[in-house]
Amino acid sequence: MIPCSTDALNSNTSVTSTNCCSSCTHQHSQKNQVFFTLTVNFQPGVESSSPTPNSSLGIPDKIPSSPIMTPIPPQLVEIQPNDKVENTIENYPLAKFMRFLKHIKLKKLLAQIADPRNPKKVDHKVEIILQWVLSVFFFRCASANALQTAFDKLPRHRKAALWNFFGLPEDSKLPDRTVVTDCLSVLNYEEINDLLEKLFKWVIRNKIIYNHSSVLLPGNFYNLACDGFWVHRYTTPHAKNELGENSCPYCLPRVHNKGKENEYTDYLHAFVNFAFIFPGGLQLPLYIYPLKAEQLQGHEAVSEEKHKQESELQAAQIVLPIIKEKFQKLPIRFLSDSLYANEPMIKLICEPLNWEYLIVRQEGSLKNVAKQCDNLENTEIYQTNYTKKEVIKLKNGGWLERTYKWFNCITVGKVSYSNVLRFKEIEYNADGSISVNEKGNQKIFKTEWLSSIKITKNNCVERVKFGRMRADHEDLHNSLKNRGYAAKHDYARANPNACLIWKLAMFVAFFIFEIFSFTKLAQESKGVGSWIALGKELLADLTKVPWDILSLSPCLQKENMQFRFNFSQ
Repeated sequence: MIPCSTDALNSNTSVTSTNCCSSCTHQHSQKNQVFFTLTVNFQPGVESSSPTPNSSLGIPDKIPSSPIMTPIPPQLVEIQPNDKVENTIENYPLAKFMRFLKHIKLKKLLAQIADPRNPKKVDHKVEIILQWVLSVFFFRCASANALQTAFDKLPRHRKAALWNFFGLPEDSKLPDRTVVTDCLSVLNYEEINDLLEKLFKWVIRNKIIYNHSSVLLPGNFYNLACDGFWVHRYTTPHAKNELGENSCPYCLPRVHNKGKENEYTDYLHAFVNFAFIFPGGLQLPLYIYPLKAEQLQGHEAVSEEKHKQESELQAAQIVLPIIKEKFQKLPIRFLSDSLYANEPMIKLICEPLNWEYLIVRQEGSLKNVAKQCDNLENTEIYQTNYTKKEVIKLKNGGWLERTYKWFNCITVGKVSYSNVLRFKEIEYNADGSISVNEKGNQKIFKTEWLSSIKITKNNCVERVKFGRMRADHEDLHNSLKNRGYAAKHDYARANPNACLIWKLAMFVAFFIFEIFSFTKLAQESKGVGSWIALGKELLADLTKVPWDILSLSPCLQKENMQFRFNFSQ
């Protein structure tokens, strides 16, 4: 290996440096550091007429005349006489992310949160506290302690990147998790929730969806889905008053084996997440509704399924009108599971909200609707004119067989009407047998939707595509639980308000990272890896790459920069 000295730059020699001797203190790494390609054309002993671009990195302007005595491995040095000086600077993933946060004006957005703390006793502004909280999720740390440990281990000369990332003066002390929790405990959770609305309006204002409407807005409708999100279950109250009783308003008591000797009570934290779902996997949470114990009094001992249903129904009746008020001109299509397949919800969606809807009807629910459709399905006119079939060939030689059947103006309840779309999909192997999944079950998918608009042979396929998009909403919750956000972790167990705001901040972080992940720069950084790995790489850049190198990234050097998006992944 070549010693890191000026002797390596001599005698019209082209040097490509990717590493140094073990005693070198310079930072060189093929993956996470800047790559410098130095091609030198100097006369031995002659002083350079002007400083080289790399003089700030410790490369002297005067090259000694002594010859190189150490053999140079050919993979490191290529002799090319009379070449020019060139620099190749790596565009670090963290640099791209920092520029994106600046692009969405995150610091300005966070500074709008009201801070009730005494300003004379505050060392860190609320925007710094909240950026620290969001970073726990950006970097997939899984706990506040993990982020603080990563920061605390850094010596002073390695903290410049931290100061620049948070926009702090040099030698500033970063907030610790105790300070963070104390701050979150006094903030208004509704203001944190409002960040999702402001971020979505930023997306609309910057025409990100409009410029990709052919992909993201088929039919020119925004698809809104809602689903319950259960995150914590406590065997004893996690927050107590002076009498030892539960003091958390968000703990939903669940009584098991009521009236029996083995009766016991545990406590549940639950949210209902309302999110816009787009083709291609884009999912943007819009409003998070935290359920309170007072709303579910009298339902403490019902089954888990009924408890979840009652929670979601109450949330929907409160939140859907709020979303309508906030986005009055936005064309919205409501996608939901069979919980909402009832006359009161259909009347709410159709009349005061004036939205489209696609609601799943499970077998066993709305039996009168099923009976009407079954009777019509057996008639010749429906078998001839209200049915469509299609076959899609697969690469393995098999095929998908899809069947669409529809029934318009079906009575739902006493005075309401809806349109019903039945869908069945069977996957076949090349030999004609039905394919099976890993559990040995046949790949047969069968479902049914209530639709606000009439079904025809021309729109039935498209309507099924819209209805099946709701599964992406469930995947959003899977990401929060299993892909680095650690939704089930207790970030602030003892303080109910801080605990709630941590969870809301998780959705805010998800929104920001979700938009970032569809930029071409982020996709280039991710490569064939996972988004979890990229989040961890951002933290590695922040804690391991010196700022004087990181700051040279083109993303941070450009005065103006445009982010391009790719929604075809």
